[in-house]
Amino acid sequence: MIIGITGGTGFIGEVAARQLRERGDEVILFSRRELMGMRRYSLSKPLDISGCEGIVHLAGESIVGLWTQEKRRKILESRVEGTRRLVEGIAEASVKPRVLVSASAIGFYGNTGDRITDEASPAGTGFLSGVAQAWEEEALKAEAFGVRVVRIRIGFVLGRGGAMRLIGPVFRAGLGGRLGSGRQWMSCIAVEDLASMIGESLHNETINGPMNAVMPSPVTNAEFTQILARVVHRPAMLPVPAWSSRLLLGDLSSLLLDSQRIVPARFTKLGYAYQSPTVQDALERVFRLPG
Repeated sequence: MIIGITGGTGFIGEVAARQLRERGDEVILFSRRELMGMRRYSLSKPLDISGCEGIVHLAGESIVGLWTQEKRRKILESRVEGTRRLVEGIAEASVKPRVLVSASAIGFYGNTGDRITDEASPAGTGFLSGVAQAWEEEALKAEAFGVRVVRIRIGFVLGRGGAMRLIGPVFRAGLGGRLGSGRQWMSCIAVEDLASMIGESLHNETINGPMNAVMPSPVTNAEFTQILARVVHRPAMLPVPAWSSRLLLGDLSSLLLDSQRIVPARFTKLGYAYQSPTVQDALERVFRLPG
């Protein structure tokens, strides 16, 4: 299959592209920068998706950083306008792709507390939930052109990039600790499993709709902290009070303090085989494997 990937040069996109090539697919990368051998990704005009039999849509402004009014605008606009330009490209294509796998986030469900939440659960409230809902609404417009649309709701990604690039050095220095009470739930996914789920969603024609890309068993932040400290052989004795997170990070602190007890009901029903089914497995892969 010929697969176009937006955000293909990013942390998740690079792993997804590599895995797709390994299974025999041809990959076309889209980039906002003028890079040789890549197609142009734009927020202002339809994308050229000619020849693509499947699309993986990962592009979007990073949510890391202080959520100023301008940052919020970029987070929302990059997802809504970028997806809109992609669907316009599908509309203009003489031959439509068969499938669109569009990134979303478990932020769709908002703060779930202790409630176990799966794909049948309703949307939540808050900024990130609103972003995810608007993002998915744009992606679903591709169905009008006969495209199978899969919305991958991504959890906290564990790998040698993304947030772990910031968290890892803190814990290796022995400065890590739980956040707030530590009782909030975290729903994680190894980047290799996320990429594999994307590939499965492209090639398995029975998959459509929302799919939670998370491990089978969420952990509390306190549990995550202890596992990570154990893997890097350092203590985790410096808890970060909730008030200080809110003072330093503002609304961004909700990413760290909100509880998201999300389960992958639909991938579980499919019998998906995880490479890293637990946080322990994933973190050992990140910190102990060579390379």
